[in-house]
Amino acid sequence: MTTALVLGGAGGIGAAVTRRLAADHDVTITHHSHPERAEALVAELGDRVRAIAVDATTEEGVIAAFDAAQEQGELTIVVDCVGGWDYPRITELTSEQINQSLSLNLVSALLVLREATKRVADGGRIVMVSSVAARVAPARQSTYAAAKAGLEAASRVAAKEVAKRGVTVNVVRPGATDTEYLHSVTSDKAIEAMAGSNAMRRLGTPEDIAGVIALLLSADAAWITGDIIDATGGLA
Repeated sequence: MTTALVLGGAGGIGAAVTRRLAADHDVTITHHSHPERAEALVAELGDRVRAIAVDATTEEGVIAAFDAAQEQGELTIVVDCVGGWDYPRITELTSEQINQSLSLNLVSALLVLREATKRVADGGRIVMVSSVAARVAPARQSTYAAAKAGLEAASRVAAKEVAKRGVTVNVVRPGATDTEYLHSVTSDKAIEAMAGSNAMRRLGTPEDIAGVIALLLSADAAWITGDIIDATGGLA
């Protein structure tokens, strides 16, 4: 049995990824601010899933996550779903807001890429979750868009550095996805506009995004690396 690590694997997209992986892998998931979600997921999926509380913005937290995953067996899959945003105007940004956003969305990703490229087994898969914000640069998402663009660039670099081991590194860019987090930080009016902005005229679901990630984790995706896949329902 191979082992997978899903950082941010307890809620939204991460939970959907965990459910898919748990059918064939032992899975370690990380959580930080919502332990009840991790406990519920472990109860649902059973002893194939192990949850660990870490702060993925710190070196110590990311190392602890990888150590826990490797205790379960050979690490073959890493999926990084850590991230979050708010809506500050760029003219009103504070140093604290900048540092918090970059820490959560970029520093954590660089730490995950560092550990994943060292620890994942030959032929393994690494998938980083970005955001379509990195491409379309929405108003009031300057720090988030900048951080996710940095994640994408770093992932492309990582793909080149591990390719000789048969390890692939790819990025999935979700569009607006129907998660508890989206509803907690975004107005109903804005969510309605987001849902109407893509070709399919709806929000994505966590399962939609998990399906795209699963494609990149499959054996058939061995020739795809250093790539960025939009999963937006046809957002122009």
